[in-house]
Amino acid sequence: MADQEQLDDFIEALEGLGGYTKNPELQTALGWPDEDYEAVKAQLVARRIVVRGKGRSDSVAMVGAEAPPKAATASKPRAKTMSSTKGSGPASAASIPLRRMTQAELDAFLENAADILRGNVDHSEFRGYVFALLFFKRISDIFEESVRNLAKTLGDELANDPAMQKKSLPFVVPADSLWEEVTLGSGENKVTSLKLGQSLNDAMLAIERANAPKFDGILTSKIDFNKTDELPRDKLVKLVGHFASRTFDRAHVPDDLFGDAYEYLIRTFASKAGKSSGEFYTPKEVSYLMSEIIEPQEQHEVCDWSSGSASLLLQCREYLRRHKKDPNRLFLFAQESNLATYNISRINMILHGINSWQPKHGDSLRDPQHKTSDGKLQQFDRVVMNPPFSLKDWGSDTFTDGDPFDRFGYGWPPQDNGDYAWMQHIAKSLKPAGKAVVVMSQGILFRGQPKLTESEDGRNKKADDEYLIRSGFLRDGLIEAVIVLPSGIFYGNNVPACLAILNKRKPAARKDQVLMIWASRHYQHANPQCLLRRADCLRILLPWRAFGDTAKALEILPAEGQTILDEIADDRAQALQEIGDAYDEVVASLPILREEADSLSPGGFKAWKANTDAAHPVWGELANPELDKAALKLLTKAAKDDAKARLKIAKAQIKTLEKLEKERDERIAEINSRADRETAEVQEAIADLQRICAHPDKARRYFVIAEKGEIEENEFNLNLPRYVDTFEPEEEIPLDTALHDFDAAKTAAEQARRTLAQLLGREF
Repeated sequence: MADQEQLDDFIEALEGLGGYTKNPELQTALGWPDEDYEAVKAQLVARRIVVRGKGRSDSVAMVGAEAPPKAATASKPRAKTMSSTKGSGPASAASIPLRRMTQAELDAFLENAADILRGNVDHSEFRGYVFALLFFKRISDIFEESVRNLAKTLGDELANDPAMQKKSLPFVVPADSLWEEVTLGSGENKVTSLKLGQSLNDAMLAIERANAPKFDGILTSKIDFNKTDELPRDKLVKLVGHFASRTFDRAHVPDDLFGDAYEYLIRTFASKAGKSSGEFYTPKEVSYLMSEIIEPQEQHEVCDWSSGSASLLLQCREYLRRHKKDPNRLFLFAQESNLATYNISRINMILHGINSWQPKHGDSLRDPQHKTSDGKLQQFDRVVMNPPFSLKDWGSDTFTDGDPFDRFGYGWPPQDNGDYAWMQHIAKSLKPAGKAVVVMSQGILFRGQPKLTESEDGRNKKADDEYLIRSGFLRDGLIEAVIVLPSGIFYGNNVPACLAILNKRKPAARKDQVLMIWASRHYQHANPQCLLRRADCLRILLPWRAFGDTAKALEILPAEGQTILDEIADDRAQALQEIGDAYDEVVASLPILREEADSLSPGGFKAWKANTDAAHPVWGELANPELDKAALKLLTKAAKDDAKARLKIAKAQIKTLEKLEKERDERIAEINSRADRETAEVQEAIADLQRICAHPDKARRYFVIAEKGEIEENEFNLNLPRYVDTFEPEEEIPLDTALHDFDAAKTAAEQARRTLAQLLGREF
């Protein structure tokens, strides 16, 4: 939403141009990027203050103003314009470049789209509509941009040929399905709010058909823009208007920036959507941690059987990028049961420009889609997952004749809890040397009791299913490590969670060991979800990479800490570069504009008269010695009028650029402040880990290696407080200090009673 200052600037600049002008001329005068210009113009049109012609390159006028006759404008004597003058004169305002959006701006813009749904709207139900609209706007803008670029090499006729477009471009958008045509219409076929839903439905279907099978169902499955009971018409109109105010082609928003912003929107919905959100998005910090633990490599096949929005798979690609490897040499596989979420993940991958992945729709436990040619469960180098916790209806009744994929060899999972159905599914889908990391309820660590006899319990009781499965995993050495995470870090889910790390081929030295890391102490309290900071990730990754060996942890700590610090520095540099790319070229015009404004002012005219310069673009013509007095007087008046109009525009531009300059400086300060804070937190964690790892007894409060014998003594119960010293000692207060504090509290209480008695007019 534009602020009042922007509205006033728009009106002032338009009036300065006579109340009627072409859009490019007014936008140049204001020096605004496309998105700001279109947003302010749309708001003024809605208020019926200005009117516009069709398209962004046509006219705009104050209500009641008419286009001046061409003859009138041609006959008016004018000085030369700044933009038409070459040489040493002041620079033209027309040379000011338009500004690209930054990641923070794009994130905020998309978050505002989610906020449009505030009120009685269930975000978990409506996010599909927002994602579909955003994807539609993005591909429409990119397609138009691609056609323009194609025309530069092939010419307009070939570039607009549908067959050539299909052959040359990664996707196509039919001419009658472009964003502006669909949302506004043209000529007599204007799209009203009543027609908008059907217009969108028709366009989405046409785009899918034009790009089959790649886009099959991606825009239409469970999405009907005519269903006003699902998406009220007023909210649809607002969403369309919101997205229409920005240009999302690659010139304005590169693929990586837009892909990251799309994932930010997914995260925003997750934070607003309540308890259903945890099933489709894993917090970025947890995804980062999981990728660092699982360490995918080039040529690896990585699968997420409960892929949600595909955030875990994207982080696996990021892991390769962070470690200077080629993420395109990683092969990704996914399956998701929720159709809307499945399409969100497809859009997510397309917007990130990823082609090397195989998504499938369906229930992974009941009907896994990734299979070998002979119908067996496909196996992978790595599996990363955050499946639904303790799924009650996981499909036990489906397998009346047993599991056709032979996954439940360690025992049949409880009918009403699918945690160990997932665990066994993952183990079965790992290659002989495969590894997995999975987010699970902490219940998998301790639920289920061993077999009890009458002498032990007063009755005979067979072992529980989950006990049998867990003990089988441990006996076979499948579980390599368990990490207990802080509470409240998953969207819409406060169930205590852990990371279970499976390894089909553990090193011989670790065969009978399980590393246990108690990571619930260090995190950032936040609302609605708590956060893992980089420093907190270091506290987990160090004992993991040292596998609980305190001496090795001390040895690798400097390098591990420096790696995190380097990542912070890289993020800082990238963010500052992004700010520089977005602002510096624009703000660089500010001193030139100030000089131009000075030269156009009355004082500038006096200075010019004192030292005449025929090259000046406005006053220069007045230096012609052949002008008679009458002609000079007429030309001087025209030049002053021209200078006055130009000065008004220049001042408006200066005001805009000064605002941008301040905005840039504030954002630079924010970036540096955040990076400085993260750096200090990591340095504090390094010092703390140095102290902890130097004393094994202190280290045992954070991590420990559990040997097979100890685990068996604990009846295969992996509840970490049995192994890690999780006791938090109370602070010891010296007796003298306690007595002093007690006397001080007693004195303060007496003083308070005395004051109260005085106020009540009573004796104390």
